[in-house]
Amino acid sequence: MEKIQTIPVSENNYAETMKTKVEPYLASLRTDGFYPGFDGNKNHYEMYLLDGAKANVVISHGFTESAEKFREMVYNFLMMEYNVFIVDHRGHGQSYRRNPDDPQTVSVRLFEDYVQDLNCFIESIVRPHANGLPLYLYAHSMGGAIAIQYLQTYPDVFDKAVLSAPMVQAQMPMSPALALAVMRFFVGIGQGDKRVFVHNGFEPDKTYEDSHDTSKARFDYYHAKRKENPLLQTASASYRWVREATKVAKKNLDPARCKNITIPVLLCQPAEDTSVISEKENEFIALIPNGKLQQFPNSKHEIYASVDDTVLIYLQAIEAFLNDEA
Repeated sequence: MEKIQTIPVSENNYAETMKTKVEPYLASLRTDGFYPGFDGNKNHYEMYLLDGAKANVVISHGFTESAEKFREMVYNFLMMEYNVFIVDHRGHGQSYRRNPDDPQTVSVRLFEDYVQDLNCFIESIVRPHANGLPLYLYAHSMGGAIAIQYLQTYPDVFDKAVLSAPMVQAQMPMSPALALAVMRFFVGIGQGDKRVFVHNGFEPDKTYEDSHDTSKARFDYYHAKRKENPLLQTASASYRWVREATKVAKKNLDPARCKNITIPVLLCQPAEDTSVISEKENEFIALIPNGKLQQFPNSKHEIYASVDDTVLIYLQAIEAFLNDEA
């Protein structure tokens, strides 16, 4: 039986509910630590274990995000009776950074580094605490691209996956071919870890109207945290990161690689997404043998930060998909 009948955390008195109910509950369950990535650099993770859990969920967050941003989603999964494991991908949150002198800019050597880090996390932290229960993957945006690459490379690890607005191919102000050429030029002249010229860094005065959210309460709550914590102020991409994000789109849509993904996959697509190309998501889901696409109204890129009505439908769709044994 599904557990999510009403919205677990409402926009009404959202900040108060998060501070007095959700955050203390999460703190009581949280194990907070670091694990060595594929190259030995330390990445941050959080783990939430329940007595009597029926499954495990691994969360892969998006570009410039963090484990901190997914507090509400962690709580929602716990309400569904799932253990939860979440990382700060390298370059984000408390994890290793290539460019520590510019914490607002995310850089990565190769996109594959994210994939191998995730595998290290699963092998060193998740499996030892999974208790033989089903293992599910929930991934958003950039984390969705990491998830696709992981599922193509390691097809037998997860039982099911939910991809929320996955970055199959990112929206860019220029063609992919031109973007790749420009990024390769700047990497070639030694500027690879520098901020791309079209990004401005963290904007403390940003409002939810200019965000990827449709819920002001949800946006305001996390944005207040970002303003107080420099480690949460990642906001820009490096030339190297854009190069890798451009290159990964081709691998995401490789038919031979996609055939490796045989587990059930639910792709959650926002009705109004300006960050990733929805048509490319459609192409991807058509390439995998057991894929399902569901679109959500009144939502931008971050469906989980939408108005209550949309979030409730979203959570119910995810829970029904994960609980379905057919």
